[in-house]
Amino acid sequence: EGVRLPSLTPIWRSAEFQEREIFDLYGIQFEGHPDLRRILMWDEFKDYPMRKDYREPDDYEYEPTPHDDVLERAKQHYAPRPQLDGAENITAQP
Repeated sequence: EGVRLPSLTPIWRSAEFQEREIFDLYGIQFEGHPDLRRILMWDEFKDYPMRKDYREPDDYEYEPTPHDDVLERAKQHYAPRPQLDGAENITAQP
């Protein structure tokens, strides 16, 4: 809680996004970072989801997305091509 580290962005500008990810997921503050704000989670999110003490809220409800059945739909439209795809052990039915 309240961990602060010096930013590496003055040395390596490319560290900017990695430091923002670490801040967003673990809550570690980087002193001297030019733009330390959330990059993955929304602004109203108050926790740090990669920390060991993070607990998923009890009122969380799973909401399926249109992408949940992509693999099943792909299997319906594309027959396996082991000789072309290089996978000799495909078990899916055409």
